[in-house]
Amino acid sequence: MSDKKVLSVEEMMAADDIEYTEVEAFGGIVRLGSIDAGSMIEFVESNEGPAKRTAGLRLIIKSLVDGNGARIGKEEHLQSWMKRSQKTCNRLVDEILKLNGLDKSAKAAAGNASSEAPA
Repeated sequence: MSDKKVLSVEEMMAADDIEYTEVEAFGGIVRLGSIDAGSMIEFVESNEGPAKRTAGLRLIIKSLVDGNGARIGKEEHLQSWMKRSQKTCNRLVDEILKLNGLDKSAKAAAGNASSEAPA
């Protein structure tokens, strides 16, 4: 038998399970936080039709955090992100997918960071 404690559902729900990563970009550090399951479901379900074109950028926006872990991305930033380097955006999306336990096939389903064109 294991010496580790078996958690109750309440203990599981109270645990802080957000993970963070930092990516060098734009001359500094971009800090990203994993997103919760509900946000990922909402993200995946909203990526049909024209929304698929901006799926990766919206994922970046959902994942941006400050040094304290507070979410700082806002939907109103979408147009600004569309003007950023696609290569950099794709690198951020790759890191976000890894952070959330998703692989390259998930990236293909999410589309390219700033358009449906291949990376």
